[in-house]
Amino acid sequence: MTSRNEFIVASSSQDLSEVLGCSEDVVEDLRDKGIVASSGELWDVGPARDYLRDAAWAGGFWD
Repeated sequence: MTSRNEFIVASSSQDLSEVLGCSEDVVEDLRDKGIVASSGELWDVGPARDYLRDAAWAGGFWD
């Protein structure tokens, strides 16, 4: 499956967590893994949304 590009403007991890619907700790983990990447305040969150969707389906982040 190819990942999609979905760009947003976010100035903080809190903004990203609200857009992605996860905690700031998960956002930091996604940044460390290179799943969500930035160009200044412009973020490509498409791959992160795909990753979080797949993790939710597999029960990786939510109980």
